Amino acid sequence: MIPKIAKPFLFLILFVSAVAALQAQSPDKIMVVIIDGARYSETLGDPTHRFTPQMWSLAQQGTTISNFANNNYTYTSRAIPALWCGAWTDVQNINYQGSDTQQSVLPTIFEYYRKDKKLPSTECYSISKYLPSLWRPSYDPDYGESYWPAFQSVGSNDSDAATQTQVVMDRYHPHFLWVYLDNVDHEGHSGDWSKYTRAIFIADSIVGVLWAKLQADPFYRNSTTLIVTNDHGRHDDQHGGFQGHGCSCDGCRHIQFLAVGPSIKQNYVSTQYRTIPDMVVTASFLLGVNPAKATGSVMHEIFTSTGIAEESNQDFQLKECSPNPFINSTSIRYFLSKPSDVQLSIHSVSGERITLLKRENQNVGLNSIEWDGTNNQGLRVNSGIYFYRLQVGNQSKAGQLIFSRTAH
Repeated sequence: MIPKIAKPFLFLILFVSAVAALQAQSPDKIMVVIIDGARYSETLGDPTHRFTPQMWSLAQQGTTISNFANNNYTYTSRAIPALWCGAWTDVQNINYQGSDTQQSVLPTIFEYYRKDKKLPSTECYSISKYLPSLWRPSYDPDYGESYWPAFQSVGSNDSDAATQTQVVMDRYHPHFLWVYLDNVDHEGHSGDWSKYTRAIFIADSIVGVLWAKLQADPFYRNSTTLIVTNDHGRHDDQHGGFQGHGCSCDGCRHIQFLAVGPSIKQNYVSTQYRTIPDMVVTASFLLGVNPAKATGSVMHEIFTSTGIAEESNQDFQLKECSPNPFINSTSIRYFLSKPSDVQLSIHSVSGERITLLKRENQNVGLNSIEWDGTNNQGLRVNSGIYFYRLQVGNQSKAGQLIFSRTAH
């Protein structure tokens, strides 16, 4: 079932104080590179790194996440909008300037960025090879077409996209660049292993070239964060092999995440479970904007203590939920730095409150509350994605849970 639009109040992230602390020391520029359809086992999950030597070298300068996932639709037409929106959004078929395509229902990071910062389109570029039916951002009444990025869709392959990226950097010096490379997915579907792995090697080389370009330009050097990830993986060998994708096997879900930049931990591997929406919210945080209708969480664990305001400076901290995904029950953990009135509730993706787990005054310290996948009536809910909302005093944060009634 296609998830409904979530109510905004669930997913507001407390950016204001953190962004204020970020201003003087952290980067204010970001490049996000999406490598379509690269399987984790051939990218940073390969211990030999034979197809990704450049990204492996960059990983020594930055952070990788070994448990990063596409946690919903493992195909491009839904995962790209999720990467844009920081949420698993509905999409709608539209005809734009004579071409049939799709638009995101929820607003995108481009729209948040341009509206919050009051910036022209030349400060925010989405770059790819020529795509005749290029996906479009939202027409959300609070954001919409007036805040779309500038699109640069030229050429026939990933190398052309890389060339256009460098042209845009030289000509406009935008603070925010989004680069989409799709040859890996195309060659994977060909069923030719050598073409598929060659496309990964080329995409990896492009990442290396773009990072070198960022370091060679005084405008970008030491003030830019590079993030590299995928929209989905490919079937593992037990579910059809690399030729296809689209199911819930580990090969399709498990994807890479790499971040490198002035505020990113060096030579660090995080094992915390993270998903596509978390990447977008973290990128928004670095850009200093509030993705008001997103569902992800800021990945504080990838930042250096000097580059980003630590959560320990706040009245409370969300800790990792474990297990997540879960079958029987999960433990929602949080730390209070002072006695506080606490309310913890579970919500569906449409915003409906499923159950209230806790409402009381709690003392300082680490707290853990179990949720067994039941609603207010004590009935087990359906398998799927849910969100918990922790309110402490007049502050709140949200996190994502994945519940399955049966083991896979």
